[in-house]
Amino acid sequence: MGDLVIYENAMNKLQFGSLTKSSLNFFMALCYFLKGKGSEEITLTFKELREKSNYTATSIKSMVDDLDAVTDQLLKVNAKIININDSGKRKIDKFDIFPTFNIDEEAETLTVAVNSKFTWLLNEFEHYTSIDLDEIVNFKSKYTKNIFRLIRQWKSKGELKITGAANILEFRAKIGVKETYSNAEMNRRCLAPSVQEINESNCSIKNLSYELDYAHKRGKPLNAIIFKWDKVINEADTLPDITNDSAYLTVKDVLKDRSEFTEDDIVAIARASKEANINDTSIKQRLYYVLKRENVKNVVGYCIAMMKKFKDPKELKKVASSFNDFQKQDYDFAELEKKLFANTDAYAKAIQDEEAEKKEPIEKLTDYSVVYANEIREEVKDDSLVKLSRALHIPVEDEEGNTSTLVVPIEVENRNDVMDRRLQSLKSMLESKLNK
Repeated sequence: MGDLVIYENAMNKLQFGSLTKSSLNFFMALCYFLKGKGSEEITLTFKELREKSNYTATSIKSMVDDLDAVTDQLLKVNAKIININDSGKRKIDKFDIFPTFNIDEEAETLTVAVNSKFTWLLNEFEHYTSIDLDEIVNFKSKYTKNIFRLIRQWKSKGELKITGAANILEFRAKIGVKETYSNAEMNRRCLAPSVQEINESNCSIKNLSYELDYAHKRGKPLNAIIFKWDKVINEADTLPDITNDSAYLTVKDVLKDRSEFTEDDIVAIARASKEANINDTSIKQRLYYVLKRENVKNVVGYCIAMMKKFKDPKELKKVASSFNDFQKQDYDFAELEKKLFANTDAYAKAIQDEEAEKKEPIEKLTDYSVVYANEIREEVKDDSLVKLSRALHIPVEDEEGNTSTLVVPIEVENRNDVMDRRLQSLKSMLESKLNK
């Protein structure tokens, strides 16, 4: 297989019938480019989009008009995912797939990003659909493209059965059958030509056939649509095995004691690091960094988003500040990247020391000094500041000048405005406490 489009099966619940064949090609190409990118904004040239979407028009104006049409058509997509819990209660999520979709005609580029709350559709593959991009963009009919992508979800089963009036109605919407078409017209105009095109294409789905099951009662309503094909078993290169790769072994070793990460999660993180050519040392550093964060609901997606090369500290800041439910803080990101990503062993040891410190009882100090960045020295008689100091990583000294082992000092180099504000803020807190 060639370039693969891979997405979580939940994507197949969405109704892309409103997209034209050209828009469907653009959409599949974007899924290919955005795979494993989290909610990161990426900029693609028109040339890249043409090559991957099989777009043949040469006019820049036509390209811009057709890309613009994609956004209008996607707004009509029933982008809704319904989950039903054990008690039968529904949770309904509606969303815009690409909230960032900026077309620059002068630069001939498209800047796009996936909705940050639904990055898992293209990043976390527990049950996924894989499609050869060349196969789907070369089909001539939008009905063929949609039927093909739905069949690919069940490629190893060899059968797709749509039963019941509600499911058939949903299927019609998914492949784009006009509401005015009767079932007979759907068969003649959509199903028969699409099955023929797939069989004549020499694609991965072989010997496709279908049958329509009608009820034996007045009006002969359609009971079911049944597709059958040769089962696709052990398809080569669908997702290359990564379990013997050093990236996989590194991720697995770091996460071995974290039960919330499944085997599929580990594979997805390893694949992302492999795609970005991140070395094993950097993989460890980034995972340790993520595992230290709090209030991150989608920790797997965050790990995947961190598995890239950051050419500029602003890129790291963008990931940290925009990721789903990440606890936002002010950081000197240049210094953060320098310190946290510079030495794996040192960072790992710092984590171990902090964990060990939490297990030790806090020695109550009744009379000591707080030294802030080796500049501010005030007499304090309140042991509640011990916890404050530790939380803010401020060294604590006793009256004889001996540094307490309860905290890790912060070394401030080339203080910037952000650090200065934090210094002043803490100084004000301390002075306020002392004056009470």
